[in-house]
Amino acid sequence: MKVVQAHTKVLGQLINLLNNLSVAQLTYKSNLLYNASIGEHIRHIIEFYRCCLYESKNGIINYDLRPREKQLEKDPTATIKAINELLSELNSVKTDNISLHLQSLCIDNLEGVPTNLERELVFCLDHCIHHQSIIKIGLKEMELDKLIDKDFGVAFSTQSFRKQCAS
Repeated sequence: MKVVQAHTKVLGQLINLLNNLSVAQLTYKSNLLYNASIGEHIRHIIEFYRCCLYESKNGIINYDLRPREKQLEKDPTATIKAINELLSELNSVKTDNISLHLQSLCIDNLEGVPTNLERELVFCLDHCIHHQSIIKIGLKEMELDKLIDKDFGVAFSTQSFRKQCAS
């Protein structure tokens, strides 16, 4: 799968961040994030990937029904382990013609919306980058934004556009 490298990059950025944050920094309730923590955002990212990768094996994905594993908000070791498990799964996933139904509490149709695994993995990638940009705000509040590179939380299309503008 071509996008595995992109997933590896953004999830790797989270691992690098986790390796450089204390538990206090990971769990700090940020005023700018409306009393959420960086750990909560990282947990949220992991849960979406897990729903996509594991629920898809049953043909249905429902991001609304994900379990909230609070340990992932507070335990960098467990969180890094969970991310590494996702990376391993991503490297072995087969997306060929797997049709799925996306269900949501906001969709009246009980059968859900037709989708496919590759499309949902791209969604997870964009969702991860979106939450990284929110995490970046929390890091800035704690004056820890030096822990991330300039592309953390920046969409690949924006990175490409910025390179074109710089030329």
